[in-house]
Amino acid sequence: AGGPVGTGTTSHSGQAGMAASGDEAAARPAEEDHRANIFDFFRSHKAFDMLPESGKVVLLDSSVSAYSAFCIMNANEQVAVPVWDSRSDQYMGMLTVTDLLELVLMCHNGKAFESGCVEGMKDMSLHHWMTSYPRPPGCPDVSVEVHPDDDLMVVLKTLIRNDIRVLPVLERDVGGELLQNCLIGQISYMLLFRFLYYHEVEDLTTLSDSLSDVGIGTFPADKVVTVQASDSVEHALSLMSNHGISGVPVLGDDGLLTDMFLDTDLLPLTNFALQTTVAKALEQSRPRQTDQIDTFTCRSTDHLSLVVTKFAESKLSRLVCVSDQGRVEGLVTLTDLFKFLAVNA
Repeated sequence: AGGPVGTGTTSHSGQAGMAASGDEAAARPAEEDHRANIFDFFRSHKAFDMLPESGKVVLLDSSVSAYSAFCIMNANEQVAVPVWDSRSDQYMGMLTVTDLLELVLMCHNGKAFESGCVEGMKDMSLHHWMTSYPRPPGCPDVSVEVHPDDDLMVVLKTLIRNDIRVLPVLERDVGGELLQNCLIGQISYMLLFRFLYYHEVEDLTTLSDSLSDVGIGTFPADKVVTVQASDSVEHALSLMSNHGISGVPVLGDDGLLTDMFLDTDLLPLTNFALQTTVAKALEQSRPRQTDQIDTFTCRSTDHLSLVVTKFAESKLSRLVCVSDQGRVEGLVTLTDLFKFLAVNA
């Protein structure tokens, strides 16, 4: 070992550098341990563990009209529901709010419903919609599912591999046939995150790397799809449909972030007046004060622990990364976070 600290300038600075390196080296294994704990958590818990012990499962029959289906989803605060064909006694797939987005755009663009959007949706059954048109982005194909005994890593990889936002949990017998009362529930990224956060908050809130360090999210700003508050709802929906995304940051006339427009904001707008401005539509669906913007924003320099906390507090699946002045610099989603945890844990 070298001489004591303070015997000379060179010796002192060298040992200080060694101490700093030692601290970083010690911190790195600790953070890897936290990721390993998260990975172990995924492997040691089953899909069934995530589902509430009691509660309702909203199930739609395929004979229900598309309009009634989305009214039911809104009334029950559901963004995705399983559909069952009682005539053939078969599961048909998941109906999501993205279906509503695509259906409303289709009718508004004159590709269906000569009687008008609302009346046309009242005349269209879910069976017709789900068998006559391709499934929208983010919606699982009827063959994509998980089972109660699948571990959470299987659940996560199924979500990522199929590029979907929700998964049905179905129970089958050893021959692969669906059991009676087979629709156990459904799992989304948000439900998966809430379950993980509840049980692993200590490991999640000690992740010290920043967003820019780990390179997750959509950066720089010109890669983020945005809309103006004065743009029409139709324009916002078209952008979301074309890019396969579930929400867009909303900018004011000064170019600063004012809100986010999400596909779920469509559910309360039962008249589907797409020429309404995004700002007015947001006032109708979920009024929010400007001082609440901080709840769904972050900085690219924020530690992952803070980003995780923001996701937990906002209960949203995306956060907008902004500058100190409030200009959009990027965007990070729960999908980005889970991909990082799954690859690096």
